Amino acid sequence: MTNFPENLPRWNQRQKKRQRLQRVSGVVLLAASAGGAAFWGNRLWPARGTGWVVCVLLAAVPLALWLLLDCPTRREQRPEELAVFNMDKATPGSVVLLAVTLFFWLYLPEGMIRTENGSLQLEGWLAESLLGFVFMGLAVYMLVAFRNEVLFVAPDGSVECWNVLGQHRLVEERAAMVRIRPLLGRSYVCDAAGNVLYHFDRGMINTEPLLDWLQSQGVANTGTEMRRQIADPWPRVLSVLDWDEADRTPVHRIMPWLRLVAWLPPVMCLIQWWLLVRGMAVMGLQPASLLACWLPLAFFGLYFAWPQIFVWNQYPEKPRRRALRQILATPAWRRMHVSLGWTFLPVLGALLWAVLESMVFLVSHPWRLAALCVVLGVLLAVLCEKRRPRALHREWRTTLVLAVLLAFPMGYSLNLALTRPAFPDQGTVLEVRAPEAENYATDVRFLWEGQELSASLYQDPAVLPRPGEEIDLCVRESLLGIPLVSVCSD
Repeated sequence: MTNFPENLPRWNQRQKKRQRLQRVSGVVLLAASAGGAAFWGNRLWPARGTGWVVCVLLAAVPLALWLLLDCPTRREQRPEELAVFNMDKATPGSVVLLAVTLFFWLYLPEGMIRTENGSLQLEGWLAESLLGFVFMGLAVYMLVAFRNEVLFVAPDGSVECWNVLGQHRLVEERAAMVRIRPLLGRSYVCDAAGNVLYHFDRGMINTEPLLDWLQSQGVANTGTEMRRQIADPWPRVLSVLDWDEADRTPVHRIMPWLRLVAWLPPVMCLIQWWLLVRGMAVMGLQPASLLACWLPLAFFGLYFAWPQIFVWNQYPEKPRRRALRQILATPAWRRMHVSLGWTFLPVLGALLWAVLESMVFLVSHPWRLAALCVVLGVLLAVLCEKRRPRALHREWRTTLVLAVLLAFPMGYSLNLALTRPAFPDQGTVLEVRAPEAENYATDVRFLWEGQELSASLYQDPAVLPRPGEEIDLCVRESLLGIPLVSVCSD
């Protein structure tokens, strides 16, 4: 039987009378908030102002959950026991989730007003509300419920556990080993058969005395190395890349010329601007857009041709502060390699902005276009992955991300290049939404061949067709089965 030190932090239990009052208040507030929102929402719908009434009533739900989860039934800590519990303050993650929850909560009235006007379906508003409730539950959990986890360790070896919901469990089996899960930051205490008896998280108070007690009981994996892994499960430096003269190739002789790749972004941006602004009148819409969108493949060509020189990531010489699992590089290695990441990102960002701003044609089958972009991005990433050196095992992540981002301009321009000449057609107008200001566009929703499309037009809503009337369209049929549609101008 082992006695614990007397000067350890102790867990403070609230008074039972206050707990009962808090629990009753939480139940009443939760029932009144949810029931009132359902009653008045059903009774007032679709009158204007219903969204504000419902959201004001639902705003009490987080407070009710807070009151309920913050008052579990627990006994007081005995003088001879060791308490392992969480700190009584908010974590950065909980603050971020709370901000996201407030954003969704402030957006709900606007969503309800848009639903009343007919510009947003009721199902969409309900989906937004459900997502807001999910974020709200996570925020309440990280702010309040995680404090409910408490372990009371008795000197005789028995452990009483309370989970985040306040459920109680008594563990009398003898512990045999400790296992850690670095990704979750959690340590599991198991018996000889490997069954989990209880767990404690990284950052809880009194974990060191608990490990000392487990070590005195002969529990495995409670030494210095295990404690270091529990406190810092991810190493700051994973590996260091060093240059080997055996890796030198004839291409390294022209390293000064290859470093001129830093001048490629401004040159490519100028070429893309000329192709998208001036080149369409000279070369035509399809060739100019195809050439402008596929021009950044030159970066992937450099990486594919000389993977022993060009890399995507930046590998620093010294470790960064507050960063884990870093891969460093020696000065000699950095002199023999050129990073493409920071030179490629400006070109990709300018291209994405230009394509999104100049999308005159609407995609009638967006899922088909998405599938085409995924195929192009994965194919491009796989081709570069085949050429990647084994030592640079993190290059595949950056390659995949950049390939997927470049895949949208490539897929859209490829589909546009494979379209036939435009022919006139007609669609049925479903809704014409007037702009909120003079400089804003008019949103027009119309139906074409059973598909609902939306276009933004800088025209007076009075001259546009009304709902139920026909609207003139220009359609381009594609060899890939992804037609492009646009509203014909006068």
